[in-house]
Amino acid sequence: MCAGMLSCMPDAFVACMERPMEGIREVLRSSLGRSLEALSEVDRLTAAWIVASGKMMAERGVVLGYADGVLRLGAVDDAWMREMMNMKERLAVELTRLAGVPVKEIRVEITRKNRR
Repeated sequence: MCAGMLSCMPDAFVACMERPMEGIREVLRSSLGRSLEALSEVDRLTAAWIVASGKMMAERGVVLGYADGVLRLGAVDDAWMREMMNMKERLAVELTRLAGVPVKEIRVEITRKNRR
C-alpha cells in the first residue's frame, strides 16, 4: 500500500497493516473491551478469560466468581492450578485491561467439573 492511502485510514487499521499480528490482537482486544461494557463484572471477566489465558488454559479453567477485586478461578487439576497460580500476575493485568474490571487478586481452586 502507498503511504498516501494509509494516511486516510483509521489508526487501528494502519497498525494492522504495518504489524499484522500485533495490530489485529490490539484491535480485537479494544473491541472486546467496548463490547463487554453492558455485561456484569463477572460476565466481562468470563468473556475476557478466553483471550487473556489462551486456548489451552481457557479449556482447563473457568471463572467461578468475582467480588471486591478478587477473582476466583477453577482449574481441572493440580497441574493447571499451579500453572494459573504461576501466571496470576500476568492474568490479573490482562483481565483488568480486557474486561475493564480491576483484578487485584486471583485465587485458584480445583473444580471437579468445568462449569462452563
